[in-house]
Amino acid sequence: MPFLSRSRVLLALLLGSASVLHAQSEAAIQQFINEAIQAGGGSVVIPPGTYVIEKGLVLKDAKKIKLTGLDRERTILKLAPIAFAETGMDTPAGASELPVRKSQNLRPGMQLHIESPGDLDSFTKKPKPHHLAVIKSVAADRLELAAPLKHPVPAGTQLRHADAPNLIEIRGASEQILIENLTIDGGRTAADPPVRGHAQLCGIFATGMYDYEKGPASLVKGVTISRCIIQNCFGRGVAFYAVEASTVERCTIMDTNDEAIDFDHFTVGSIARHNHIARSLTGIELNDATECQISGNDIRSCGTGLNLWRWCRQPGLNERNRILDNLFASTTGNAIQIGKDTGANVIVDNHIDQAGKNGIVLNSPGQTLEKNRFEGVKLKEVTGP
Repeated sequence: MPFLSRSRVLLALLLGSASVLHAQSEAAIQQFINEAIQAGGGSVVIPPGTYVIEKGLVLKDAKKIKLTGLDRERTILKLAPIAFAETGMDTPAGASELPVRKSQNLRPGMQLHIESPGDLDSFTKKPKPHHLAVIKSVAADRLELAAPLKHPVPAGTQLRHADAPNLIEIRGASEQILIENLTIDGGRTAADPPVRGHAQLCGIFATGMYDYEKGPASLVKGVTISRCIIQNCFGRGVAFYAVEASTVERCTIMDTNDEAIDFDHFTVGSIARHNHIARSLTGIELNDATECQISGNDIRSCGTGLNLWRWCRQPGLNERNRILDNLFASTTGNAIQIGKDTGANVIVDNHIDQAGKNGIVLNSPGQTLEKNRFEGVKLKEVTGP
């Protein structure tokens, strides 16, 4: 990947490998990134240290940018602790206060993501699984809201910051981005609630512009994530939405509450290879992804090993993906599951060991299966059409 010769190196704030640097270091890293973008390309090299990321680092309309650490194990970018609460009792629609327990880091003016049914979704025609409210004030046992609730909120409902950041976000007309040799830590601890961040609180999130019904308007292109440790994310470890010709390789991704690697809506021609993945809800997900390759990955102790499925309705999605020479070990669910309305996917030379349910589940015909090896599968090695 070509880069301009000028390199921008962050040095001034570092005192040693045990340093924990806060807002000023995040602002400095972002400034170096912005200057490299404005220059038309360049490298941002981060020395060892733990850098607490509160707002998220953003690469927008970036081209030929390299973001790298000097020491993978000791150059740590870490999201700040999560903002969340849990409701203490049933609260009806029209109420202006939410009784809460287990509250942490919520502030006035923050928009809440409330994990209970909300308005009808225009795409699915079903209630959205969440709705929003804005905090007016915060007390130890309650949140005062800026406007009355539109929907009831049951006791025990999870509340979190609706605009929570991703640690690194790549947007717009970005091309040829290399992120390497870093530890990217989502900040999740054993004491935190089981939040599934989806498209928030991810380690690395890259997205072009798209619409569920109209398809992609623009694609992010040529992102490479290489030799990183990505861990403790509430959302995905790496997520690509409307991304083309991009790669996740030789990374260790572990302890994510969502997918370790997610190739999502309209991602095409992208590769996940030679990654070590462990203890994640799903090892690798392909959702409306086409002509992608998943090869040589070691996926252990996940809920589902690989999940390929359809959300959008455009023809030609979820086709011609290649799932080759991967190890799926000790999944609690199915090792590989292929959803409805998919086709022409190739599943060859995979080793499935100790699947908690089935080895390979096929919900659509027209797939190619060859030379897959099975050991200790609890239910069926292959099931479906």
